[in-house]
Amino acid sequence: MDDSLLTRVHRFLTTQGLFRPDALLVVAVSGGPDSLCLLHILAALTRSGGPQLHVAHLDHGFRGAQSAAEARAVADTAAAWAIPATLSYADVPALARASGGGSQAAARRARYAFFSEVARAVAAHAVAVAHTADDQAETVLLHALRGAGPAGLRGMRPVVAWDEWAFQEVGGRRQEAGGGGRGERLLSPASCLLPPLIRPLLETTRAEIMAYCAQNHLAPAEDPSNSSPRYARSRVRHQLLPALAAHNPQVVAALGRTAQICADDYAFMQAALDAAWPALVVEVSGGLELGLEAWQNLHPALRRYALRRAAAHLGTAELSFAQVEAGRAAIDSRRKGRGSLAHGLLLDVGSTHASIRTLGAPESTESPQLATDTLLITTPGRTPLGGGWVCIAQREPPAKTSPWWVAIPAELARGLALRVRRPGDRFRPAGGRGGRRLQDFFVDRKVPQRLRDAWPILVADGEILWVAGLRAAERACISGTEDVFWIGIGREEEQQDHAH
Repeated sequence: MDDSLLTRVHRFLTTQGLFRPDALLVVAVSGGPDSLCLLHILAALTRSGGPQLHVAHLDHGFRGAQSAAEARAVADTAAAWAIPATLSYADVPALARASGGGSQAAARRARYAFFSEVARAVAAHAVAVAHTADDQAETVLLHALRGAGPAGLRGMRPVVAWDEWAFQEVGGRRQEAGGGGRGERLLSPASCLLPPLIRPLLETTRAEIMAYCAQNHLAPAEDPSNSSPRYARSRVRHQLLPALAAHNPQVVAALGRTAQICADDYAFMQAALDAAWPALVVEVSGGLELGLEAWQNLHPALRRYALRRAAAHLGTAELSFAQVEAGRAAIDSRRKGRGSLAHGLLLDVGSTHASIRTLGAPESTESPQLATDTLLITTPGRTPLGGGWVCIAQREPPAKTSPWWVAIPAELARGLALRVRRPGDRFRPAGGRGGRRLQDFFVDRKVPQRLRDAWPILVADGEILWVAGLRAAERACISGTEDVFWIGIGREEEQQDHAH
């Protein structure tokens, strides 16, 4: 068993170009059997020429002293095995209350945001998590029970690109916070700035994990929430899977095969959609236009995926099956008309094209984009942003206010900068109910996905003061009597009129 698992993980790392002493893996370690087993295997492989390791552990704040003790145990294990570690704490119950969502979803968002921060901080080549074949079976069943096609039934993938896991959005726009869903990618060893997520144990059963821990005298922690009937995954694990195993003792392997088949089918359909996309879609201001002639040439399955891709491209949450079918039927009918598709998307069917646009989203032609990661702002003065845009900082209020102007306390004006978003960015919107993930805010405001990475964000001492044109942070608010600076962004020629 021991050699088998070592060989399996060694083969996986070699296939991904990661079995080298100059590679660095961030290993997500909860302290449970799966992650402790993975860390032990990777540590053994490191000694035989494999990658260097860095442990990442997040205390989710659910179980007080118990989870704090588990964090200390992870730190002690990492120290005993001479592996550097980063440990952090998140008040996930508070995050869940603030978002209005479930605690498990909030925990996952916090966890992956933390992993991405650590990965960037240490320049990792990949982030390794310890999902197993049993986890895969549970995921496939959960998706099947909710109703899913190949995208859901493919379950978890062994390799997930950075832009598909590190920028997860509320509502699960993709199965794994994903982008194009274009199938698996072979990793480039040079891609250390955008590390993928890898699952080296995805074909390993939980029984093998427990046997490995026993044989190597490991003492993992047990999270009681894993057996709580409160959670759907726990009910699938302890009730549904055992019942299915009575009919097919190899049900975990069977569901794993289902996931692999669906993953291959999904990749094939995405490749077909890739080929059809240039003739089908034209990007227009605030949305997309679909040519009806090209639409009619698509198989119904590809029409569904085209609608889902269009919604993802425009930055909205994932469409439900009913929403997709309603949109598909409206376009198929070719009857002229306009109506709501979902999540702030407007579907307008014409004689030759159907357009999908976002309601209230900034027009792409009127949205500034930063050409560099960070740009220091001259106060007072004018700072060109590129592309004909400029940022003005002045003492006097503008001649005409707009969402593209903000007043901030003068005490914050030193060291002002505009920068692009970063993994894990959070801010406290003025008038809001607490801190928010910037990514979630962009989704709620229907900012097209293609504009988010270069959207200008005003910061001072690393703290977000203003998401330009959209919302100021609470700290940037003024009472009306304070000494202030006005910061504005606009076209060069327009700012000549608005500024004093």
